[in-house]
Amino acid sequence: MIYAGNTHAADTIYPLITYKCDPESDIITLTNSLLKSTEGASYPYSDENGTYSPWDLIEVKQKGKRTRVIRTKKITKICKLSSGEYTIILEPQVFSRTLSGSCGASISSAFTVIFDDIEIRERTPFEDFCRGNAPIITRVTVFGKTSEVKIKRLPRYKFY
Repeated sequence: MIYAGNTHAADTIYPLITYKCDPESDIITLTNSLLKSTEGASYPYSDENGTYSPWDLIEVKQKGKRTRVIRTKKITKICKLSSGEYTIILEPQVFSRTLSGSCGASISSAFTVIFDDIEIRERTPFEDFCRGNAPIITRVTVFGKTSEVKIKRLPRYKFY
């Protein structure tokens, strides 16, 4: 769960990453959004629908009162567009391996775009920092015709 700025524990926010391969429109779309606690607690994340939670991409181990992220997982998706084959890798962006401190309850995701075995967009976090005012990536569009990767960002205060 993620607690941001003035958000209280009762207002837990759940990150939602979506992936859509659309050969008909010749684009791949990734989105980064948030679900509020009422919707997020029971949201049906599924690979079939292309909806993912970064919390599902980490393995945590509890030892006494300490919790630690011990392993992360990646999701690899392949999409064929007019210009060739694209591989999209989604992975968690962990701010605190101990899940403690000011960034402890925060998590985000990162993406990589590979076109015909060449990284055209290296690992890029949707959110660089768990605090501050750095812009947050809300949408990534890959265009098959040109292989262009277009990124839409929002100021942090508009995202949360």
